[in-house]
Amino acid sequence: MTTRKWHKGPPPHIGWWNASLMNDPKSWRWWNGKHWSDNCFPSEDENTAALQAANRSVWSDTEIEWTNYYPKNARVPRIDPTKGEVK
Repeated sequence: MTTRKWHKGPPPHIGWWNASLMNDPKSWRWWNGKHWSDNCFPSEDENTAALQAANRSVWSDTEIEWTNYYPKNARVPRIDPTKGEVK
């Protein structure tokens, strides 16, 4: 398994990102172009994920780190951050 590199600051585009306060590989957050959402986890259903995405995180956007991890079997379309393509 490749070690994920964690970044601070805004990610390159709007969407779901593996993002966390403590580099948790299972924590996902929605980036709306300005702010991070509350986190959610793969075990949660789509309704919970939608609710979490709508809630702005109580944590500062500068405290949350993100990776460019791109799951090949994602259930939702995502832009590959390494290629800039919608998959």
